[in-house]
Amino acid sequence: MKLLRRIVLCTVVYLTLFGFETQDNTIHIADVKNQIVSGDLAGNRNLEFGVSNILEEALQDQDYYLDPSSDLRLEVNILFFGKQKSTAQLAVYSRNVDITNVILEGTLYRGNKKIRSKAVKGQSKNISTATLIIDQGGEFSQASVSTALKKACIELIEKLKL
Repeated sequence: MKLLRRIVLCTVVYLTLFGFETQDNTIHIADVKNQIVSGDLAGNRNLEFGVSNILEEALQDQDYYLDPSSDLRLEVNILFFGKQKSTAQLAVYSRNVDITNVILEGTLYRGNKKIRSKAVKGQSKNISTATLIIDQGGEFSQASVSTALKKACIELIEKLKL
């Protein structure tokens, strides 16, 4: 009988100390949708998976636990993904500035009730200088894409006040 009381007491203490703390810090990333309507990335599922992974990492960095049964749910739409290119050239010297822009819209729900919705823009600059002119064909740089996406995801989390 004493052993049963100790087990119950330990369980109550554990749930009181740890159970409620993790309940407030759980979230579920319900859906990431690519809403880009034109260009190479329109309908690209890999972009959805990439944004979802970066969101998961950013949320875990802010001490949230990912739980598919959580009452707090985040839905994200990728609205824009593009690149601006600027080049300056003087004789054999060239300076290239590539700016990767990402616009995300996030909606936070508790149960079926919409709490808030925000749109954010993430931007990454890649500046290179050279004494020879080399054409890269205007492709996206992996580092630039990752930086822009991470900035947008972190800003979205902050604006939604998670």
